Amino acid sequence: MKIDYRIGGLITSIAAGVLFASSALAYEGGMANEGYVGDSTGMNVRDSSGDCVRTSSWKAEDMTVECGAEPPAPEVVSAPPPPPPPPVIMYEKTTMSATTLFDFDKAVLKEEGKVALHELDDEIKAKGAKVVDIDVIGHTDSTGPEDYNLDLSVRRAQAVADYIISEGIDASIIDVSGEGESNPIASNATREGRAENRRVDIHVGVEQPAN
Repeated sequence: MKIDYRIGGLITSIAAGVLFASSALAYEGGMANEGYVGDSTGMNVRDSSGDCVRTSSWKAEDMTVECGAEPPAPEVVSAPPPPPPPPVIMYEKTTMSATTLFDFDKAVLKEEGKVALHELDDEIKAKGAKVVDIDVIGHTDSTGPEDYNLDLSVRRAQAVADYIISEGIDASIIDVSGEGESNPIASNATREGRAENRRVDIHVGVEQPAN
């Protein structure tokens, strides 16, 4: 009788072990679909070779990665196209003598100055929307106090800007500044050099076509 109990206990242990192993295989096999046998929890059941057990309705489309199908190829995400290159702006520089534009020590345009600016305005307007920036910069010679010269250069530059705006140039693209006597292009030691230094520079930024 004791031997029978031992045999019975051994059989019980073996059965429990098989059940545990089956449960482990099912758990590791992934979720079953209609092509594969699943346990009570819906997990794939595997045979003694480790293969998923198929149902009678199995077809190739039922294969899953857990049961031998090739994993899907990773999705290839195309890189966004590079942004267009920034526009290239080339500056056309015009220097106008203050003697042509203004009377001595004044910031009110003379008629002669208006005629000269009108010709420049026509050239600017002919370029249309390609003109994206205009810098108007006033300069003086070194005669008189430095602070006064700086203020005079700004007022003269503003007078030029106001006139070209009145001729139909877009005010939003115009920047006005003055450098006084700080940026001479000739010697202030001579009358001729001082005359050259009294000037207004007009830099017209024109957008160039992309290469």
